[in-house]
Formats: sequence, C-alpha cells, structure tokens
Amino acid sequence: MASNRAVLAERGPQVSIPGHFGNLEVVRVDVRKWEAEFQVRSADGSLIGPKFPTRFSMIRPDSEEDTIKFWKMLVDDLFRVLKENGELPDFVKDKEVSTDNDSTGEPALYVKILIKPARGEADDATVDRWNDFVHLVQDRLMRLRLGRLPYVRLGEWRRKR
Repeated sequence: MASNRAVLAERGPQVSIPGHFGNLEVVRVDVRKWEAEFQVRSADGSLIGPKFPTRFSMIRPDSEEDTIKFWKMLVDDLFRVLKENGELPDFVKDKEVSTDNDSTGEPALYVKILIKPARGEADDATVDRWNDFVHLVQDRLMRLRLGRLPYVRLGEWRRKR
C-alpha cells in the first residue's frame, strides 16, 4: 500500500474506530481496497505499535480538521491511482479539496480540479474531455459510499508567484 505521508507533513487525521481505543491516527489509505491503516499515537507524540487495517466505512474523524485531512488523503490516493492507470490527463495541474454541507444541509465533499487554461476558446472536444474527467472522478468518489456526496468541478490553474 502506497504511503500518503508525504502529502501530510503534520500529523494524520485523528479518528475513532469501533473496537479500538486510544489516540488513533490514519497513516495510509488505499482507495483500491477501500481500506485505511491506522496506528496509536503515544502521549509523547510518536506512533507506536503495529498498523491496523480497517474499512473506510468504520472510520469516524474526531474533528472537522481531521475530516478534511482524511478526505484529502482519499482524494490524493485516488489521483495517484488514476495516474498509475494512465487515466490522469495532462491538462490536470492540481486539485483543491474541502468539506461542508450542501444546499440541503447534507455533508458534502467538494473537489475542484485545477486545469491548465486553454489558449483562446476551448473547442467542444476539449470541453468534452474536461467533463469526462470530472465525471470519472465523481463516479470513483461516489463508489466509496462514505456518506458525503461528492461535488466535482473545474477551476483554472494559475502559477503561484
């Protein structure tokens, strides 16, 4: 299972998992298996003991901050898998992930796929490719069935100055 530790320089999401006790932290996710690995974080701040696998559906983030960290790990792993499978188009430059409630008050996941802007007007074929990729990402996230409806949209990528 590939590590997402490089994505999170700080601590991973703190979670509750039925049947496990202590200060639990997600250290890896794998969207192919629908699993996460977690470890116990000791009082001195180090991760201790073995890594335990669990299904995504069993994980309950402890706070809103932990919720967004967990979803960012999932989206990062999904994009890693898409890249490995040759399904990540060249026009995708980055992504932004956030969580909130949608207009009906239900928990939602928002993913903005940042794409390189087209020179001039984008032709129909280019727009179709953009839309196909948005639908692919939304479909893969919906298949996880994790209680948050994914809203996926495009945004314009701009170089950081």
